[in-house]
Amino acid sequence: MRLKTGGISGIGNFFYRNRYVFLAFFVPFFLLFIAYAAMGFYPFGENQVAVIDMYHQYYPFISELHEKLQNGGSLLYSWNGGLGTNFLALMSYYAASPLYFLTIFVPDAWLMEAVTLIILIKIGLAGAFMAVYLRGMHGRCDLATVAFSSMYALCAYVLGYYWCLMWLDAVAILPLCILGLNRLIDRGSFKLYTISLAALMITNYYIGGMICIFIFFYFPILYFSRRRRPGARGCLQVTGKAVLCSFTGIFIAGVTLLPTFLSLQNTYYIDSEMPRETTFYQSLLDLFTNLLPNVEPTVREGLPNVYCGLLSVILFVFFLLSRRISLRKKLLNCALLGFLFLSLNCNKLDFMWHGFHFPNQLPYRYSFVVSFLLVILAYEAFLGVKRVSGGQIGAVCAAGTAYVFLAEKFYEGQLRPEFAYVCLLLLFAYCGFLTVYRLKKYPETLMCFILLVIVSAELMNQTAIGVETVSYTDRNEYFAESREVEELVRETRQRDDGFYRMEVANPLILNSPMLYHYPGVSEFSSTVNGSVSYLMDRIGLEAEDAKNRYNYVMTTPVLNAMLNVKYIISRGRPVTGESALELAGGKNLTALYENPYDLSVGYMVNSAVAEDWDIEQTNPFSVLEEFVRLATGSGETIFRRIDSPVLSGEGVSLGNYEDGKVNCASVDSGSQGTAKLTFTSRSSQQVYVYVETAGAESITARRENGELVQLTEDCGAIVSLGECEAGERIIIDIQYETGQAGDITAYACGMDMDAWDRAYALLDDETLQVDAYSDTEISGTIQVKENGFFVTSIPYEKGWTLEVDGEKVETETFGGAFLAAHLSAGEHEICLTYLPDGFIPGILVSLCGIGILVALCFVRKRQNGDADNHLCQSLIHSIEVGFDGIEGRSDSRSGHDRQQG
Repeated sequence: MRLKTGGISGIGNFFYRNRYVFLAFFVPFFLLFIAYAAMGFYPFGENQVAVIDMYHQYYPFISELHEKLQNGGSLLYSWNGGLGTNFLALMSYYAASPLYFLTIFVPDAWLMEAVTLIILIKIGLAGAFMAVYLRGMHGRCDLATVAFSSMYALCAYVLGYYWCLMWLDAVAILPLCILGLNRLIDRGSFKLYTISLAALMITNYYIGGMICIFIFFYFPILYFSRRRRPGARGCLQVTGKAVLCSFTGIFIAGVTLLPTFLSLQNTYYIDSEMPRETTFYQSLLDLFTNLLPNVEPTVREGLPNVYCGLLSVILFVFFLLSRRISLRKKLLNCALLGFLFLSLNCNKLDFMWHGFHFPNQLPYRYSFVVSFLLVILAYEAFLGVKRVSGGQIGAVCAAGTAYVFLAEKFYEGQLRPEFAYVCLLLLFAYCGFLTVYRLKKYPETLMCFILLVIVSAELMNQTAIGVETVSYTDRNEYFAESREVEELVRETRQRDDGFYRMEVANPLILNSPMLYHYPGVSEFSSTVNGSVSYLMDRIGLEAEDAKNRYNYVMTTPVLNAMLNVKYIISRGRPVTGESALELAGGKNLTALYENPYDLSVGYMVNSAVAEDWDIEQTNPFSVLEEFVRLATGSGETIFRRIDSPVLSGEGVSLGNYEDGKVNCASVDSGSQGTAKLTFTSRSSQQVYVYVETAGAESITARRENGELVQLTEDCGAIVSLGECEAGERIIIDIQYETGQAGDITAYACGMDMDAWDRAYALLDDETLQVDAYSDTEISGTIQVKENGFFVTSIPYEKGWTLEVDGEKVETETFGGAFLAAHLSAGEHEICLTYLPDGFIPGILVSLCGIGILVALCFVRKRQNGDADNHLCQSLIHSIEVGFDGIEGRSDSRSGHDRQQG
């Protein structure tokens, strides 16, 4: 498309020529919008789109980005979660879409609705960009193009994972990337491919990496599918250009990719190992049945999401039967499809596709490339379907009918009751349409309109099933206490502007610090620091490195002091029996407590901590107590073990209680077993318990006269039960899942507050007095009485720089996770600054990539002798052509396949 200067007429001409592209945007947009409205999503009801990890992760992260955009925070680091986290790395995975930056204009109260709208826009863009691809490849754009584009935009992958909204950008950009790759092969045009690949890697490097794997395998398919083959030299030239442009696109994204890659070295997943044995997940019949309509998409666990419309399956058969498509092209594309299906079924290939680790739920995260390939092959077959005989259509209809009956019988009870009826109705509708269409008796526009109606009806049904399967959450419940919590946070910050941590004692949302924008402890994300997560697990916080999280619970004063937790918010109910906390304010049922035992973000301890602290002990109370002893040099006993419990259970076999452990095994695979541990306190004291087991459905703990405390069933944690009287029983109840049981680790301890007071006084004697801080810097002074170890509660990263009295000092880890350094006696000026490791080199790599792209444009311009056009116009023209398709071709005529030469 040429640039227009004709004002309104030029704009109107642009919209007219691209009317079907815009329609391909709006059809999936409105189909999903209707499904949302029907399910009562706000403002049509009180439901919302945030479910599963979007509920706990994605929305809080977008909310944190929104807060930073509106209030000028740094995009490099955030104190609001994880004790401090590399926000650039987190944003690169969860919130790098340019659409999120538009939320700067959205009020806080409407952010959830803005995010819902962004989901609709991304899915609409997937349809629009698919239409651009189909028009660019085949020179045809009409209502049929809209139908096929909608099939891709509302494929099962999108319908099952639309709540994983950070993946949708890659789904949308894929057609542009492959269109650019085709142009690079056909005529050496590289700008669309390079720019779209860069956009792909910037918006979501994770799914972008999977698309790069797909491109690696798809490039030779595209190249050798052409009839004209320029020989070895030409092959090397095209391949070399493709490799160069691929690296250029990746280089352009270097400003986010390099620091994110280095940050990921701190995560748990970096240690994943390739499985030794090759296994297959399911039968091919399972996979193929998932291509049919009226099948519920996989949301958390299940089969690969490969459905992309029944028409794509029907037309794929005609793709194989078509005489106008070369045998070589059929074989190559079938080989690729076979490899993709094998990848979806083979553990080792699946492991490699997922970046050399197995995902925690949400399987087959690359399955949308199967839908993409099926849709484009089906569209190619559709262009020549008028040459198909009636007998062939009848045979396909008969074979499809037989398969539906087979699937209904074979999967009886596993599929929706109306499965067979919907499949057969659509099968007959499509075969009937193709039969009439091939006769050429009716206008092309009318037939394409009928096709769009049938496809839209199928997709509307499938979209409704998808939204119902994904389900929803209650908007009022999600934001129930948000106003009170946010007001308490705001008032506390106004009253106390120092550096400290806050936490919510009983959070509904796992990433509450980012949702409510307070400097907190909890973090649940794929980019969580694995070393910190491991240490949190060892010292009794609710954590597990394999589950990418550590979350705050009402814990001991020792742990609160170590983590610089000064304020605790109790949501919905008051904190009872916790003598170490002082009520400092409240809003309705939400209360604010101040912890008098908070330590600064940095403080001095004895150097023995650096070498002798053993965090591998199984008892977290012992780990904490050893830290206090080594840090202070005192012999205080802070935690006193309560005597061995009385054991009882039903449906399980219990061994003896030895050193905090009980062997537990299920004796009835058909029922739920229960186990009970009853401790008795010998004196009046503050009591804490730690419980961990496998296979539990629920774990509760309570004092005989106290409130019930719910513990997390999938990882251990120290929790407070409050003040316990002498002789009062402490009861731990475990209910296992059906047929499940696991060994129990359980400790109950009383806390000697007098001993802790003495130890705390020693720890609080040499602390960092923070004078100023920002998102990326902390400065202050510290009076060191004797040479020792300066420890912080800041997660260790190479991006942190410590300056003491203006001189850079080498840092090391404390507990294998926190930032620390050795300091000499005397008064010191401390300055901690943060810049993500690899950020500056990443900028240079991006500039290098942009430079290569500009140089390639300049060389191509010189080669083409295009001296009249400015380079900037060349770049704009490339983007416009990528959107506008092939100039000068009729929107309604059937284009010839360029790949056939």
